[in-house]
Amino acid sequence: MQGKGVERQGVVVNDRAAFTVDTRHAGTAELDVAVVDVNCETLDVNVEKDAKDSCVYHCSYMPTDPVNHSVIVTYGHVTVPHAPFKV
Repeated sequence: MQGKGVERQGVVVNDRAAFTVDTRHAGTAELDVAVVDVNCETLDVNVEKDAKDSCVYHCSYMPTDPVNHSVIVTYGHVTVPHAPFKV
């Protein structure tokens, strides 16, 4: 997992925060992504499968408040390593 959308210092208010999930070594399962702020408000997350590589997902969200957020990523109903990401 990589990208500004999961980095502690990478997220800017009103700027799309993006990151990539590579499931190549994880087998076949369902990817779920949620972003929640400190007020328990859920943000809309866009998740798109890469057109050339079905194991890669491009995810993005738009933080609108200058508060901390948690990015929660699960694959096959199992939380991925290092998640939730505090941004």
